[in-house]
Amino acid sequence: MLESDKKSNKDLWSIPLSVGLKDELFQKLFTKKSMSVKLPKDSIGFVANFGRKGFYRVKYDEGTLLDLKMLVDQKQIPPIDRWAIQNDLFSLCISGDETVRNYLDFSDAYYDEDSYLASVNVAHNLSSLYFRAFDEEFSAEIHNYATNYLKKILYDLGWNPKKTDKHTDALMRAFAIFTLGKLGDDEVTIESENRYKQFLKNPHSLSPDLVEPVCSVMAWNGNSKTHEELTKLYRNAKTMEEKLRFLGAMCSFKDEKLLLKSLNFSQTPEVRSQNMQLPIMKVAANPYGKKILWPWLKTNWPKLSKKVGRGNPLFNRIIASISSIADDSMEKEIRQFFKKNPTPGTERTQEQTLERIRINSKFLRRMRKEFTS
Repeated sequence: MLESDKKSNKDLWSIPLSVGLKDELFQKLFTKKSMSVKLPKDSIGFVANFGRKGFYRVKYDEGTLLDLKMLVDQKQIPPIDRWAIQNDLFSLCISGDETVRNYLDFSDAYYDEDSYLASVNVAHNLSSLYFRAFDEEFSAEIHNYATNYLKKILYDLGWNPKKTDKHTDALMRAFAIFTLGKLGDDEVTIESENRYKQFLKNPHSLSPDLVEPVCSVMAWNGNSKTHEELTKLYRNAKTMEEKLRFLGAMCSFKDEKLLLKSLNFSQTPEVRSQNMQLPIMKVAANPYGKKILWPWLKTNWPKLSKKVGRGNPLFNRIIASISSIADDSMEKEIRQFFKKNPTPGTERTQEQTLERIRINSKFLRRMRKEFTS
């Protein structure tokens, strides 16, 4: 998602329009600023940019969107287009060309989705909407959509990995467990606690794919004792892959002091410099990490620079994570910080991050207006 650029809007681009439903109906090249096409009389709904051949977004009118919702629900549209329709709709919400409520309503059509691409995108979009609105009064409305959608996914997949699972099932299961835990789902919280207790007694009792989500849910509801347990698990882990699971979970606490403890732990020799960006990105994604991460980054920047090394591309990930914790009132401060602390090779990422901050701030303001009016 990019901010609109009035200068580039003057240029005309030729746009290939492909229209279809189950199969392609026709193609047409749009070469003027405004052109129209006629659809066959008997067509109930249609997909523009069918097969996702062109690099542009499509905005449908209310009536067409209603038809498409029914057709998506009935799987009368190919998987790539089922994904693309809601993906466009979500992007139009962020740009201010659609309402969030329209997206939430449309997401109901994906309740029985069997395509990984579409279902994982809807799951991420719904949870991202909730965490954007985390401290807002209207977040409860979004919470219901996200919870219902993820609970259905977890119900279909089950907690225990099966031999018939695709690798995407493991990813989806882990995401559903971790996110439902953060959404405060009682069933997931209780089940995670039971499995965690078993895991502490017998490390082989928990599938490797479930270690980080289960430990993260425990951290979300945990205290300093949980932090000590996860630190010990990190230290005793035999492989780097295992260590990173526990390090990730250590960044899921609600307690700011424990999050700072995890960030400070990442600066010790126990965490390799090439893995140091992981805790920063995880804390940035944690709504309880928003207040503490920027002050911590400013204080620890000299140490970070020394440990990671000047010109290291890992800095791009660290800088990009700032877009999750800052709003546009901080733009001047962020610019001044990087002016005083030059970080070679990240100039483009800095501008992209500031752009993302402006987009996110505008989007939240529009959400507030939409849900409170």
